[in-house]
Parts: sequence; structure tokens; C-alpha cells
Amino acid sequence: MQEQYKKKRQELLKALSEIICDLRKNSKKSANLFANEIEISKTTILKMEKGLLDPQLSTFCRIANALNMSPSKLLELVEKKLPKNWDFLDI
Repeated sequence: MQEQYKKKRQELLKALSEIICDLRKNSKKSANLFANEIEISKTTILKMEKGLLDPQLSTFCRIANALNMSPSKLLELVEKKLPKNWDFLDI
């Protein structure tokens, strides 16, 4: 059970990291500028973009805002990136 939880969490973090990284780069914002906009360190942003850090809900909302979208839209993009059989209830 613990291994399945770890696997699901890693899949979620990978999808989230790829979406954040892609959207930040498409908005032509450096990691430093983006970090300043959401009031966290550049290191924290880079760790999130590598899937090494799971952002808090408040940080997730600030990320969405800095990307000019709602948190629900950002979550929708993440959800589309997850494997077909992936379910939020599993984590």
C-alpha cells in the first residue's frame, strides 16, 4: 500500500512539475522572476520544476495566479498530464 502511494505521489509531482516548468517558460519568465512574483525562493521553484517538492495549496494558488489562470485550470492541466487510470482518491 505504501509503495502504491509513493508511486501515485511521484506521478502527480512529475505532472505538476512539467506543467509548471512549461507554462513558466512559455510565459518567458525566468525562474528568478517567477519566484519573486510568488514570493518564494528560486531554489524552491527549481525543486518544484524537478518534481522534488510538493507545493502547499497556498503556493499552488500563487503559482496559478502568476501564470494568469485559476487554480482549478492549473489543476485541470495537471490532471490531463496524468496517466489515464490515475485517480486522486488513490493518494
